[in-house]
Amino acid sequence: MTDSLSRRAFVRSAAGATALGAGAGAAGTATAQSEQPDFGGYIDGAKGGSFADERGSGEVTVEVGAGSGGLAFAPTGLWIDTGTTVTFEWVGSQSHNVLFEGMPSGAGVEGYSEVVGSGTTYEVTFDTGGVYTYFCQPHKGLGMKGAIAVGDDVPTVEVESESGGGGSSRPKVPDSAKTIGVATSVAMLTTLGLTYFFVKYGGDYSPPE
Repeated sequence: MTDSLSRRAFVRSAAGATALGAGAGAAGTATAQSEQPDFGGYIDGAKGGSFADERGSGEVTVEVGAGSGGLAFAPTGLWIDTGTTVTFEWVGSQSHNVLFEGMPSGAGVEGYSEVVGSGTTYEVTFDTGGVYTYFCQPHKGLGMKGAIAVGDDVPTVEVESESGGGGSSRPKVPDSAKTIGVATSVAMLTTLGLTYFFVKYGGDYSPPE
């Protein structure tokens, strides 16, 4: 085998390895995304932070006073179809109410103003599409807030599928994916450096007979 052929074979192998490494790095940094309603930051930092897409369900329950501290609505963010009935169910040992702060024009949802404890229920049928925001008056300052998106005609954002919360809506890259990306870059640079060295200085790299 000639030096020229050996070098060409080496370059082809190196190029293939580099391409595979690049593909692996791209796959490692890919992040699964899902669509959620844009609540305008209302529940960013709210207690609980959970999100549920309940479109397709005719009846949904939201716990009032959930969580270890009893200061959360669960789920905190909710997406439902128009016409869905939501039952607010008081749980835990503390007393709360449910007051709506924002809603679509003409919706007319009144909320439940009385501050009461566990065992109370309050039902609302959401016939008007749009975004609704609500809170517990005694504990709003402690982050007891929630939001409900009704129907498909609402603003949405792309979020990391695992977060499932009412927090940040910006996509995140896991640390493991970052590590894979760095390792792939180092491998690619090393391969290209070796390729340059062998092409420049020649040599017969065929297996010994």
